[in-house]
Amino acid sequence: MTQSFLNPSEITSAIISMGVSRGNEKSMMKTLVSGFVAGMFIALAGIGNIIASQTLAQTFDVGFSKVIGACIFPIGLMLCVFTGASLFTGNSLLSLAFFTKELKFSNLIKNLTIVWIGNFLGSVFTAYLGYYAGIFNSPIIQKVFLDTGISKISLSFSQCVASGFFCNILVIMGIIMSMSANDVTGKIFGCWFPIMLFVVCGYQHVVANMFIIAVGKIFSPETFQLGEIFINHFLPTSIGNFLSGGVFLPAFLYFSYYKK
Repeated sequence: MTQSFLNPSEITSAIISMGVSRGNEKSMMKTLVSGFVAGMFIALAGIGNIIASQTLAQTFDVGFSKVIGACIFPIGLMLCVFTGASLFTGNSLLSLAFFTKELKFSNLIKNLTIVWIGNFLGSVFTAYLGYYAGIFNSPIIQKVFLDTGISKISLSFSQCVASGFFCNILVIMGIIMSMSANDVTGKIFGCWFPIMLFVVCGYQHVVANMFIIAVGKIFSPETFQLGEIFINHFLPTSIGNFLSGGVFLPAFLYFSYYKK
Protein backbone atom coordinates (compact mmCIF):
# COMPACT_ATOMS: atom_id res chain seq x y z
CA MET A 1 0.00 0.00 0.00
CA THR A 2 1.39 3.40 -1.03
CA GLN A 3 2.17 5.74 1.84
CA SER A 4 -0.16 8.77 1.68
CA PHE A 5 2.35 11.20 3.16
CA LEU A 6 6.02 11.58 4.07
CA ASN A 7 7.07 11.29 7.69
CA PRO A 8 9.07 14.14 9.34
CA SER A 9 12.46 12.57 8.52
CA GLU A 10 11.47 12.09 4.88
CA ILE A 11 10.12 15.62 4.52
CA THR A 12 13.33 16.96 6.06
CA SER A 13 15.33 15.17 3.38
CA ALA A 14 12.98 16.49 0.69
CA ILE A 15 13.43 20.07 1.93
CA ILE A 16 17.21 19.69 1.88
CA SER A 17 17.05 18.42 -1.71
CA MET A 18 14.87 21.38 -2.67
CA GLY A 19 17.33 23.73 -1.01
CA VAL A 20 20.28 22.28 -2.90
CA SER A 21 18.40 22.44 -6.21
CA ARG A 22 17.04 25.96 -5.87
CA GLY A 23 19.98 27.42 -4.01
CA ASN A 24 22.50 26.28 -6.60
CA GLU A 25 20.46 27.45 -9.59
CA LYS A 26 22.97 29.19 -11.86
CA SER A 27 20.51 31.24 -13.90
CA MET A 28 19.68 34.48 -12.08
CA MET A 29 17.01 35.23 -14.68
CA LYS A 30 15.26 31.92 -14.03
CA THR A 31 15.21 32.65 -10.30
CA LEU A 32 13.97 36.21 -10.91
CA VAL A 33 11.16 35.03 -13.20
CA SER A 34 10.17 32.38 -10.66
CA GLY A 35 9.94 35.08 -8.00
CA PHE A 36 8.04 37.42 -10.33
CA VAL A 37 5.39 34.80 -11.06
CA ALA A 38 5.05 33.94 -7.36
CA GLY A 39 4.53 37.64 -6.59
CA MET A 40 1.74 37.70 -9.16
CA PHE A 41 0.11 34.60 -7.68
CA ILE A 42 0.05 36.07 -4.17
CA ALA A 43 -1.29 39.38 -5.51
CA LEU A 44 -4.07 37.63 -7.42
CA ALA A 45 -5.03 35.77 -4.24
CA GLY A 46 -4.98 39.08 -2.38
CA ILE A 47 -7.43 40.57 -4.87
CA GLY A 48 -9.78 37.64 -4.39
CA ASN A 49 -9.46 37.86 -0.62
CA ILE A 50 -10.35 41.55 -0.42
CA ILE A 51 -13.12 41.52 -3.02
CA ALA A 52 -14.85 38.50 -1.47
CA SER A 53 -14.53 39.67 2.12
CA GLN A 54 -15.66 43.25 1.44
CA THR A 55 -18.56 42.18 -0.76
CA LEU A 56 -19.86 39.88 1.97
CA ALA A 57 -19.18 42.48 4.66
CA GLN A 58 -21.86 44.68 3.11
CA THR A 59 -24.59 42.10 3.77
CA PHE A 60 -23.20 39.64 6.33
CA ASP A 61 -21.21 39.70 9.54
CA VAL A 62 -17.76 41.29 9.16
CA GLY A 63 -16.07 38.42 11.00
CA PHE A 64 -17.72 35.88 8.73
CA SER A 65 -16.65 37.81 5.64
CA LYS A 66 -13.04 37.88 6.90
CA VAL A 67 -13.04 34.10 7.26
CA ILE A 68 -14.39 33.70 3.72
CA GLY A 69 -11.65 35.96 2.38
CA ALA A 70 -9.08 33.98 4.35
CA CYS A 71 -10.37 30.78 2.73
CA ILE A 72 -9.64 32.25 -0.71
CA PHE A 73 -6.14 33.62 -0.07
CA PRO A 74 -4.43 30.17 0.23
CA ILE A 75 -4.99 29.74 -3.51
CA GLY A 76 -1.92 31.95 -3.95
CA LEU A 77 0.34 29.44 -2.20
CA MET A 78 -1.33 26.54 -4.00
CA LEU A 79 -0.44 28.13 -7.35
CA CYS A 80 3.17 28.54 -6.18
CA VAL A 81 3.39 24.95 -4.94
CA PHE A 82 1.98 23.39 -8.09
CA THR A 83 4.15 25.47 -10.44
CA GLY A 84 7.31 25.60 -8.34
CA ALA A 85 7.29 29.42 -8.28
CA SER A 86 9.51 30.91 -5.56
CA LEU A 87 8.35 33.01 -2.64
CA PHE A 88 10.81 34.76 -0.34
CA THR A 89 8.90 33.37 2.63
CA GLY A 90 8.93 29.81 1.31
CA ASN A 91 12.50 29.91 0.06
CA SER A 92 13.64 30.79 3.57
CA LEU A 93 13.48 27.02 4.08
CA LEU A 94 16.54 26.71 1.84
CA SER A 95 18.61 27.55 4.92
CA LEU A 96 18.11 23.95 6.06
CA ALA A 97 20.47 22.91 3.25
CA PHE A 98 22.91 25.51 4.57
CA PHE A 99 22.68 23.97 8.06
CA THR A 100 23.63 20.61 6.56
CA LYS A 101 26.55 22.24 4.70
CA GLU A 102 25.09 21.31 1.30
CA LEU A 103 24.42 24.93 0.30
CA LYS A 104 26.83 27.84 0.51
CA PHE A 105 25.74 30.86 2.53
CA SER A 106 26.48 33.13 -0.44
CA ASN A 107 24.15 31.09 -2.66
CA LEU A 108 21.43 31.17 -0.02
CA ILE A 109 21.60 34.97 0.26
CA LYS A 110 21.76 35.38 -3.52
CA ASN A 111 18.66 33.25 -4.02
CA LEU A 112 16.63 35.01 -1.32
CA THR A 113 17.64 38.45 -2.60
CA ILE A 114 16.74 37.72 -6.22
CA VAL A 115 13.48 36.02 -5.24
CA TRP A 116 12.57 38.99 -2.99
CA ILE A 117 13.13 41.38 -5.89
CA GLY A 118 11.12 39.15 -8.22
CA ASN A 119 8.26 38.96 -5.69
CA PHE A 120 8.24 42.75 -5.41
CA LEU A 121 8.21 43.29 -9.18
CA GLY A 122 5.45 40.71 -9.67
CA SER A 123 3.34 42.26 -6.92
CA VAL A 124 3.70 45.80 -8.29
CA PHE A 125 3.04 44.62 -11.86
CA THR A 126 -0.19 42.93 -10.77
CA ALA A 127 -1.27 45.99 -8.79
CA TYR A 128 -0.92 48.29 -11.79
CA LEU A 129 -2.38 45.78 -14.24
CA GLY A 130 -5.36 45.32 -11.91
CA TYR A 131 -5.78 49.09 -11.77
CA TYR A 132 -5.81 49.42 -15.55
CA ALA A 133 -8.18 46.45 -15.78
CA GLY A 134 -10.67 48.35 -13.60
CA ILE A 135 -10.65 45.79 -10.78
CA PHE A 136 -10.28 48.52 -8.14
CA ASN A 137 -12.94 50.90 -9.49
CA SER A 138 -15.23 50.42 -6.50
CA PRO A 139 -14.73 53.22 -3.93
CA ILE A 140 -15.24 50.63 -1.18
CA ILE A 141 -12.44 48.44 -2.52
CA GLN A 142 -10.15 51.46 -2.86
CA LYS A 143 -10.85 52.47 0.74
CA VAL A 144 -10.13 48.95 1.98
CA PHE A 145 -6.75 48.87 0.22
CA LEU A 146 -5.88 52.33 1.55
CA ASP A 147 -6.96 51.56 5.11
CA THR A 148 -5.22 48.18 5.09
CA GLY A 149 -2.03 49.63 3.64
CA ILE A 150 -1.97 52.48 6.15
CA SER A 151 -2.53 50.08 9.05
CA LYS A 152 0.46 48.01 7.90
CA ILE A 153 2.92 50.87 7.45
CA SER A 154 1.81 52.26 10.84
CA LEU A 155 3.21 49.24 12.66
CA SER A 156 6.45 49.72 14.56
CA PHE A 157 9.68 47.97 13.55
CA SER A 158 9.36 45.44 16.38
CA GLN A 159 5.69 44.77 15.64
CA CYS A 160 6.55 43.97 12.01
CA VAL A 161 9.29 41.57 13.10
CA ALA A 162 7.08 39.77 15.63
CA SER A 163 4.03 39.57 13.36
CA GLY A 164 6.21 38.48 10.43
CA PHE A 165 7.68 35.74 12.63
CA PHE A 166 4.25 34.30 13.41
CA CYS A 167 3.18 34.61 9.79
CA ASN A 168 5.98 32.56 8.32
CA ILE A 169 5.65 29.78 10.86
CA LEU A 170 2.24 29.14 9.31
CA VAL A 171 3.36 29.71 5.71
CA ILE A 172 6.28 27.31 6.11
CA MET A 173 4.03 24.75 7.76
CA GLY A 174 1.69 25.07 4.77
CA ILE A 175 4.63 24.31 2.48
CA ILE A 176 5.85 21.43 4.66
CA MET A 177 2.38 19.90 4.84
CA SER A 178 1.85 20.23 1.09
CA MET A 179 5.28 18.73 0.35
CA SER A 180 4.57 15.83 2.68
CA ALA A 181 1.39 14.86 0.80
CA ASN A 182 1.65 12.43 -2.13
CA ASP A 183 -1.66 13.38 -3.73
CA VAL A 184 -3.20 16.60 -5.10
CA THR A 185 -5.97 16.75 -2.50
CA GLY A 186 -3.49 16.41 0.34
CA LYS A 187 -1.32 19.18 -1.09
CA ILE A 188 -4.32 21.51 -1.45
CA PHE A 189 -5.47 20.99 2.13
CA GLY A 190 -1.87 21.19 3.34
CA CYS A 191 -1.65 24.71 1.91
CA TRP A 192 -5.13 25.77 2.87
CA PHE A 193 -5.45 25.52 6.64
CA PRO A 194 -2.19 27.17 7.82
CA ILE A 195 -2.53 30.04 5.32
CA MET A 196 -6.17 30.58 6.23
CA LEU A 197 -5.12 30.86 9.88
CA PHE A 198 -2.43 33.47 9.23
CA VAL A 199 -4.84 35.63 7.21
CA VAL A 200 -7.56 35.44 9.87
CA CYS A 201 -5.00 36.43 12.51
CA GLY A 202 -3.71 39.33 10.39
CA TYR A 203 -0.01 38.45 10.53
CA GLN A 204 2.45 40.24 8.23
CA HIS A 205 3.53 38.51 5.02
CA VAL A 206 6.05 40.65 3.18
CA VAL A 207 4.97 39.60 -0.33
CA ALA A 208 1.25 40.06 0.32
CA ASN A 209 2.04 43.45 1.85
CA MET A 210 4.05 44.46 -1.21
CA PHE A 211 0.87 44.15 -3.27
CA ILE A 212 -1.45 45.87 -0.80
CA ILE A 213 0.94 48.81 -0.38
CA ALA A 214 1.47 49.05 -4.16
CA VAL A 215 -2.29 49.40 -4.68
CA GLY A 216 -2.46 51.94 -1.87
CA LYS A 217 0.28 53.98 -3.52
CA ILE A 218 -1.69 54.08 -6.78
CA PHE A 219 -4.59 55.85 -5.05
CA SER A 220 -2.62 57.89 -2.53
CA PRO A 221 1.00 58.41 -3.67
CA GLU A 222 1.69 61.00 -0.96
CA THR A 223 0.73 58.56 1.82
CA PHE A 224 3.05 55.76 0.73
CA GLN A 225 6.68 56.82 0.47
CA LEU A 226 8.49 53.71 -0.73
CA GLY A 227 11.89 54.71 0.65
CA GLU A 228 10.54 54.92 4.19
CA ILE A 229 8.35 51.86 3.69
CA PHE A 230 11.33 49.75 2.60
CA ILE A 231 13.19 50.62 5.80
CA ASN A 232 10.31 50.74 8.27
CA HIS A 233 8.06 47.96 6.98
CA PHE A 234 9.47 45.68 4.29
CA LEU A 235 12.82 45.23 6.06
CA PRO A 236 11.47 44.28 9.51
CA THR A 237 8.71 42.13 8.03
CA SER A 238 11.28 40.30 5.90
CA ILE A 239 13.46 39.82 8.99
CA GLY A 240 10.53 38.40 10.94
CA ASN A 241 9.54 36.11 8.06
CA PHE A 242 13.11 34.85 7.76
CA LEU A 243 13.68 34.33 11.48
CA SER A 244 10.83 31.81 11.63
CA GLY A 245 11.07 30.34 8.13
CA GLY A 246 14.84 30.44 7.77
CA VAL A 247 16.10 29.93 11.32
CA PHE A 248 13.50 28.66 13.81
CA LEU A 249 11.75 25.91 11.83
CA PRO A 250 14.84 24.74 9.85
CA ALA A 251 16.75 24.50 13.15
CA PHE A 252 13.92 22.43 14.61
CA LEU A 253 13.96 20.06 11.62
CA TYR A 254 17.75 19.87 11.64
CA PHE A 255 18.12 18.94 15.31
CA SER A 256 15.05 16.70 15.38
CA TYR A 257 15.15 14.75 12.12
CA TYR A 258 18.37 15.29 10.15
CA LYS A 259 20.47 12.15 9.99
CA LYS A 260 24.13 12.76 9.23
